[in-house]
Amino acid sequence: MTSFVLASLVLLALLLALALRPLWRGARRSALVLALALGVGTAGLYAMLGSPDALDPAQVKAPETLEEAIAQLEHRLAEEPGSVEGWVLLGRSRAAQGDWAGAAEALGKAQALLPEEPDLMVELADARMRAAPGGRFPADAVALLQRAVALRPDHQRALFYLGAQQLQSGQAAQAAETWGRLLPLVDQATAAALRPQLDTAREQAGLPPLEVEPALASGPTLAITVDLAPQLAGKVAPGDTLYVFARTLEGGLPVAVKRLPVADFPLTVTLSDADGLMPAQKLSAQARVRLMARISRSGDAGAAPGDLEAEGLELDVADGGEATLVIAKVLQ
Repeated sequence: MTSFVLASLVLLALLLALALRPLWRGARRSALVLALALGVGTAGLYAMLGSPDALDPAQVKAPETLEEAIAQLEHRLAEEPGSVEGWVLLGRSRAAQGDWAGAAEALGKAQALLPEEPDLMVELADARMRAAPGGRFPADAVALLQRAVALRPDHQRALFYLGAQQLQSGQAAQAAETWGRLLPLVDQATAAALRPQLDTAREQAGLPPLEVEPALASGPTLAITVDLAPQLAGKVAPGDTLYVFARTLEGGLPVAVKRLPVADFPLTVTLSDADGLMPAQKLSAQARVRLMARISRSGDAGAAPGDLEAEGLELDVADGGEATLVIAKVLQ
């Protein structure tokens, strides 16, 4: 680094010598002093106000290993400690190395900067659990999961981890209830993997296993046609997930929800008591509901920037009720 600065001073002195050549005839000594003063002054100002480390080859070259990338990232975060994205990236990088304590430390700094983000809470809780002895969720991780579910009741990862922690702690009935809320939110493959764990929790709680097939609904059925605005056709990608919800007018958890892979639009889905999340809150018990439709990029039921959403509308609950939702806006 020192050699680079010296070389820069020499080059600057040569350039100034050429620029000040007319002065040499009458005042060579003064011109030389002026050139050196300008050079030294420039170097001093850069040292005080510039970023000399940015000229360090070790900081400029592209990293060839994960360790080099982490070292550069740590150096940058020392200069910009308010970067949430930087701390998250550092946490994930350390997790990739198996350094869960380091991952938890970095993600903790990110979460302190963005304290009300459920996804970050769950990622931090996961890291703290993996860093803890015996693979058990410490109290601060449990608190994060509970807060994430309070902020986003349909957060799939938060519900799964919270149910796992409850079962791990001998709270089988609570685990069964938590995973029971999760089951209707996941796809068929995930549901098939979750059902045995849910049945284990129910068995430990003294509850009967779930029926292999959900019971047919005996209450009203709503037919919801979902269409996609033409201007958003290019924003739908393979692997996106469509959610169709019915909520009470007061909000809260959906009283009915369908989760489907995105297909050709328009399409029609039905909502009934068979699509409910909680037995105590059925679609058939509502006089009127608010309908919503959303295309999720992540597959998670919670709304996130970049998701596509329809304007919600209200509908009376009556057998054969029909409505059309047009997905026409991008969430910011």
